[in-house]
Amino acid sequence: MISELEKALKSLPPAADEAIVEQNFSKQFLKALGYGEQEIRPQFPVGKRWVDQAARKNTEDDIFLHTGNRPYLYMEVKGRTANLAEGHPDYRKAALQLKQYLLNPASKSVRWGILTNSVVAQLFCKHGKVVHPVTPCLSFEDVKQLVKDIKKRIEAPQKSLIVTVYNNKGGVGKTTTTLNLAATLSMLKRRVLVIDFDPNQSDLGDALNLSPSRGEMRRILEGKSTDIREVIKAYRFEHPKLKEPLGFDVILADEELVSDIDEVKLRQKVKPAALLRALELIKTEYDYILIDAPPNWRIFSQRAIYAADVVLIPARHDNLHSLQNAAMAITKFIPEAQRERNKAGDAGPIALPVFMNNAFRVSEAQLQLMQNAIARIIKDAKKDGFDLTSYFYPRLRRGHRDLRMISIPYMAYISKSDFLHVPAAFAFKNARDQYLNLAKEYFIQ
Repeated sequence: MISELEKALKSLPPAADEAIVEQNFSKQFLKALGYGEQEIRPQFPVGKRWVDQAARKNTEDDIFLHTGNRPYLYMEVKGRTANLAEGHPDYRKAALQLKQYLLNPASKSVRWGILTNSVVAQLFCKHGKVVHPVTPCLSFEDVKQLVKDIKKRIEAPQKSLIVTVYNNKGGVGKTTTTLNLAATLSMLKRRVLVIDFDPNQSDLGDALNLSPSRGEMRRILEGKSTDIREVIKAYRFEHPKLKEPLGFDVILADEELVSDIDEVKLRQKVKPAALLRALELIKTEYDYILIDAPPNWRIFSQRAIYAADVVLIPARHDNLHSLQNAAMAITKFIPEAQRERNKAGDAGPIALPVFMNNAFRVSEAQLQLMQNAIARIIKDAKKDGFDLTSYFYPRLRRGHRDLRMISIPYMAYISKSDFLHVPAAFAFKNARDQYLNLAKEYFIQ
């Protein structure tokens, strides 16, 4: 099938439009990825629109070409002159179009999306409501390698979504967010692992009344031990109204990875991919892996973001620095991790929309003050080629001025739960409802 794909590529005019690329190339590409003639359906209906190609392996009693049931992969095709360089307007428009197809209610069975113009191709993964790239834009100059890279991923999907919770500003509720999201997702029958990756504070372990580990995680990160399962502990909460205990798994902070260790030497031993490499062994065992990262841009936060599929950024309405640092994470730190991951053939992490945590009732004057500050942040970022509008105002649409932000309100239950050493979402219904809304906003389709 590779030879047929190579012939199709050679036959395309340099400026072939979308219709020509779709007609002469897309089916050959899907066949090279392992799909047969009866496992591909062109112009597949998705709501009131049509994606260019859909595919799924047949079963004995369900031929996809005939039934169209349970599509597994979508392909959106563009003309050869469409610029699919990441960040270009053509790319942003096409990627958004593919994302909308993938998140359509009719696409619940779809796991993968491919965006291509026959010059490059990029693979996207859908995990619940999260759509994220898993490869950079790959060139068809090496057809065999491109097909091999994409085929390997779609045939052996990882179960878990790795989410790093991060802001370079402390006091914005990263640990609280990590624990209560974990609690909420586990109550929705998802299997969850949380990682305390801030050895200097160990707040996550403290919140659960669990002591730090003593060297186990350090040996994993330095490559002296290979099975990360050895450092995983179970946290369980006995709810008085439930027969079965609630809970999730935890990797605690390691007290041997504290700041009095020389960071230069630590960097030599704990490579950028150390955490990601360690998690590869268990990515099929969890639905979500949540990493609580420290509030700085040093070795542990860098490794935590490098390992992520997506980065969730809490901020505060009343804290300008938390808003500025959220922007810095999106425009500087996450792209830095992406560049490093690209070297290994991965797309690297993307940022989810910023959410406001621990929000008091905001007066009109305070709201205007915050919106003015965000407007300045967005304006400054545009000078460097970043449009942060959708990260702060994800509900804003052309022609509709909707400046509502995703937020979690202030809850006294949070402070009370710290004393109880239990996530508030386990102990208090009001807290559970708020974090359920947050989980549905970001993760649960």
